[in-house]
Amino acid sequence: MAIQDFLQDTNYDFVGKRRVLGFISIVVVATAWALFFTVGPNWGIDFTGGTELHLAFEEEVTIDELRTSLRSIGLDDDSVQQVGGRKNSEYKIRVQDATFGAESLQVEVEARLAAEFGEEWIDPERTYFDAEVGARMAVGYNGDEVSMSSVKAVFADMDRVVVQRGREEQEVVIQLPGLSAQIVDSIRDAMGEQTFEVLATDSVGPKVGGDLRRQGFISIMATLALVLLYIAFRFDLSFAPGAIIALIHDVSITVGIFVVLGHLFPDRFVFNLPIIGALLTIVGYSLNDTIVIYDRIRENRDRYRRHDTVELINTSVNETLARTIATSVTTLFAMTAFLIYGGNVIQDFASAMMCGIVFGTYSTVFVASPMILVMEDLQPYLRKLVAAPEYENDEEAEAASVAAMTQSQQRRVERQKLADDPAE
Repeated sequence: MAIQDFLQDTNYDFVGKRRVLGFISIVVVATAWALFFTVGPNWGIDFTGGTELHLAFEEEVTIDELRTSLRSIGLDDDSVQQVGGRKNSEYKIRVQDATFGAESLQVEVEARLAAEFGEEWIDPERTYFDAEVGARMAVGYNGDEVSMSSVKAVFADMDRVVVQRGREEQEVVIQLPGLSAQIVDSIRDAMGEQTFEVLATDSVGPKVGGDLRRQGFISIMATLALVLLYIAFRFDLSFAPGAIIALIHDVSITVGIFVVLGHLFPDRFVFNLPIIGALLTIVGYSLNDTIVIYDRIRENRDRYRRHDTVELINTSVNETLARTIATSVTTLFAMTAFLIYGGNVIQDFASAMMCGIVFGTYSTVFVASPMILVMEDLQPYLRKLVAAPEYENDEEAEAASVAAMTQSQQRRVERQKLADDPAE
């Protein structure tokens, strides 16, 4: 209660620090986007495509031993991360090359078909391998039509192989279980006597990953556009830019922090779909806080019409300061619980949310609210851009109107004048 009473009686000059803090915010946001486009985030397979395997070894295996084995089959050292403590022999292996192992799989399929139907049976110009979703191989062949049962018999000893007729004539489509099995076999061969269990697999094609990345950022941009319309409709057009700039500020700094942390800790802070969800949640949280202060500013503006805008904003922010801090602190407590007891995905989500809460509270007070003053200063210039020019007399107005017409419009006006007054 003492803290609440103290926060309710505050009278800080928040607006007076807007220039210094605004400059700092611009520098930080610019740095965040510079890091995003130059260094780049630690993309997850949701956006890049690839396969992620969760392996649990029966005996103790160090991460160095596993990395040595991965290098022997052509995988990058950074593609492995340990799950849990150092004593746990559970690892996640991320293979971002969606075509890894595809060549050997294609060779095996073609060898089986050639052994059954002959070397000349396969038409190489109409045969292609697609690793976008699972492993799909379309085989065009020469000669007479073959029955699907005879092709299925070639792969009878392979699990989960689906053979069906293709869309083109003399074409069969062979749907294989996917490249994850090939990756597991390669790791098993490289590890020798070490046995392990595959706890989970996750595969995303490169085209699907690119679409998810594009749609994720489109969703953020669409959200900001809808927020702009909502604020302009509910309050005033001068309020809307401040809310949007504050949201961009929060999302940008959170993204920049994840770029830095993702390169300092490659096995954590992965930029994936849950992080997009966290960014959208940050937008909603920060917007809610901004609307509360905006609503108080509007109430005080109607109540104290003789007060200037600076005094109204400071009064409104101080009056809502207790609510703002209480909401932020309680939300931080909830995120701290997720951060301590959640898994890797939940912990990354909670980390993004904690960044958004801290910077969202800051931007609501020091970015969104002072932007109202900036928009008031810009309004006279904006009115001049959209307002009609003033003329001293009717002759100048008519001349300006004629000058703005195209030649065809001018000829049409002249013909109309002649029709109205033939004597002229």
